[in-house]
Amino acid sequence: MTTESPISILYVDDAPATVADRLDRADPRLSVRTATAAADALATLDDAPSPPVDCLVSEYDLPGTDGLGLLDAVRERRPDLPVVLYTDAGDEGIASDAIAAGVTDYVPKRRGPDRLADRLRDAVEGAGPDRAAPDRDAQYRRLFEDAPVMYVVFRDVNGEPVVADCNDRFLDRLGYDPDAVFGRSIWDLYAQSSMPDAVEGFDRGREGTFGHQERTLIAADGNHVETLFRASPRVNADGEVIGTLGLYVDITENKRRERTLERLHDVTRSLVRAADRTEVAETVVDAVRDVLGYPRNLVRLVDDDGAELPPVAITDEAAATLGERPHYAVGEGTAGRAFADDETLVYDDVRTVDDGYDRSGVRAAMFVPIGDHGVLSVGSTEAGAFDAADVHLAEVFAANAGTALTLLDRTRELERQNERLTDFASVVSHDLRTPLSVVDGSLELARERYGDDADLARAARSLDRGFDLIEELLTLARGADTLSPEPLSLRSAVAACWESLATDDDETLVADDATIRADEAAFRRLLENLLGNCVAHGATDAGVTVTVGLLADDRGLYVADDGPGIDDDVGDDVFEVGFTTDDGGTGLGLAIVERIAQEHGWTVGLGEADGARFEIEGVDVVSA
Repeated sequence: MTTESPISILYVDDAPATVADRLDRADPRLSVRTATAAADALATLDDAPSPPVDCLVSEYDLPGTDGLGLLDAVRERRPDLPVVLYTDAGDEGIASDAIAAGVTDYVPKRRGPDRLADRLRDAVEGAGPDRAAPDRDAQYRRLFEDAPVMYVVFRDVNGEPVVADCNDRFLDRLGYDPDAVFGRSIWDLYAQSSMPDAVEGFDRGREGTFGHQERTLIAADGNHVETLFRASPRVNADGEVIGTLGLYVDITENKRRERTLERLHDVTRSLVRAADRTEVAETVVDAVRDVLGYPRNLVRLVDDDGAELPPVAITDEAAATLGERPHYAVGEGTAGRAFADDETLVYDDVRTVDDGYDRSGVRAAMFVPIGDHGVLSVGSTEAGAFDAADVHLAEVFAANAGTALTLLDRTRELERQNERLTDFASVVSHDLRTPLSVVDGSLELARERYGDDADLARAARSLDRGFDLIEELLTLARGADTLSPEPLSLRSAVAACWESLATDDDETLVADDATIRADEAAFRRLLENLLGNCVAHGATDAGVTVTVGLLADDRGLYVADDGPGIDDDVGDDVFEVGFTTDDGGTGLGLAIVERIAQEHGWTVGLGEADGARFEIEGVDVVSA
């Protein structure tokens, strides 16, 4: 075909109109037919249109198949018809597969219809039964000359992949001259960690069974470049495998991010385990130095008065560069403003800030608030050093440090509360029990002298209530000792508690037979309070029946009575300390139930029933 002859193109794409129109404008000699599916394109070829199709252009992604599937079908009908793949689908691996499968050319869509028109002319003018076999190495070289991947052609020399050609990106990324690479085994450029898979990988590449594997290359400066490697067979004009074609995608930055995330998780765990505020601050400055790579940084934490931000932790590098740092007042200076406004401040050149403070040797700086606890200050000797990723990671470190400091504050407050409760329990135990015991002894003597006087009996009941109140207060104040859960018979535990209640004949107990796992002493206290509540508040003139059983799906147990129940407007208030509807009640029994349940990791609440129903979920039911 001469350069002046019209060229008949069959363009296959599910939306072909735009490209077809632009091809017509790019070269008036191109006459473009379109098809939206592979079947339509094959039907056009089978119909032998006039003028005949000179070249077929196809997208890779097609309904029901792909461009390579269409290529195979076209080769069965028109072995000499040039086929060009025009697509942005997939990656350079698809391009490699396409050329290996015998496609005439591969043109990424990003290069546009003008480039496609040039390639179509070349493909058609070189077509025909007498055309030379395609130089696939040249095809690959042309394809990957501008590709964002490192491309290498390997020849097989005694079973080793020797570099025969590569693109400029491979040389530029690794920093080698061509003479240092060509004719050399690629294995010489592999890090030791990549060698165990290298031999097998080359064999699989020649066989066409190689997928993707990571390879670490050694650059000219000794640094490691981490890549994702793909290989396919390299064949000559006779179809013989003479080596492989390799694609290396640089994933060094991705791997760096992965390692950063892993170290971020490690730092977070260290922050949560920190024993005090100073350890939190020291963990943060170490992390900013080691993970972010900025050794000049310090952490300030607000003082107890909430007025100043003294330095609490500072790296050696920051101390050497900046000297002793001042105590900023809240709202003063860059660090003070960042804290007061709860806003990260970033300066490409902090020397432009005229606040009277000496920051010798530091150019870029950022100040990141650590919640309502303090501020992280990071400096660099390079102007504009911080990118968005640096700022984001610094904010993550600061946020995690703020969470750790809040946790420490809450822990200290709980410790103080526990100390107060312990002191309270001591007062109750020693200062109340002793005088009540004296009264109890005197009351016993009075009853021996005067008999069962009604007033003395009433006094005895009140005294018993006082002792009960002390025991319940101590239970709440001290909490549980270390629990030792063990398998327990539910029916036996319930029966023992029921017997201790000294119930009347018209009070009935029904209990399921099951085995649960719980601390025996604590579980008995829980049952005593629940059963006692049912007897005290559920009894009617007809008595009361109390049922203890398992919840559906063995997710826990319940204690219920057939009494009048609990008013709807009361709800879970019954578990609050001091809540009672009985003038003689302490308001502690159900609070103790909730405390014991929580110490076991259970939850307790009210269930729906005609009477009162208490449901405890999370109980480990061993057998039912």
